[in-house]
Amino acid sequence: MICRHIAEKYADKGTIGLLGTGTLERASIEQWLLTEAQSFEPPSSALVFHLAVAPVAGIETDQTVVEKSKKTLDEVLTIYEQRLEASTYLAGDKFTLADLSHLPNAHNLLKIPSCRPIFESKKKVMGWWDKISSRPSWRKVVEMQKGPPPTPRF
Repeated sequence: MICRHIAEKYADKGTIGLLGTGTLERASIEQWLLTEAQSFEPPSSALVFHLAVAPVAGIETDQTVVEKSKKTLDEVLTIYEQRLEASTYLAGDKFTLADLSHLPNAHNLLKIPSCRPIFESKKKVMGWWDKISSRPSWRKVVEMQKGPPPTPRF
C-alpha cells in the first residue's frame, strides 16, 4: 500500500504515529488495514461507482449490486460500531493509517443520500467519522477537491 510506504519513508516528518510505535500497536493497525481492504473497500467502492460515477458517466446503475453492497456495508459498519465501543479509533486510541484509509470512500458515501443513513444508524461510527473527517489535513484535501482541476503537465 502506497500510504504505508509514504508513512515509513517520511516518518521523520510526523507520520510515525500513523504506523504505531510498538509491535502490538502495529499489528492492530495492520489488522484494520486488511479489514478496510477486504471488507469495507469492496462494497463502498461499488456504491460510489454505481451511485455517484455511473449516473454522471451515462452508465446504467446495477440495482442488484447496489442493494447487496448496502447490506454488506451495513454489516461491516456494525462490526466497526462494536469495535468503536472499546476504542476511540479502529486500531486503538490514536488516529492511525487504519483510520486514514477509510477517508476517501467514506467521504464519498456520506454525500450519497441513500448511503448516509447506513453510517448515521451507528452512533459510534458517526462519532469516529466526525473525528477523522474534521482533521485539518483532511479538510484541506476536501477544499482542494472543490477547486479547478490541476493543469496536466505532460
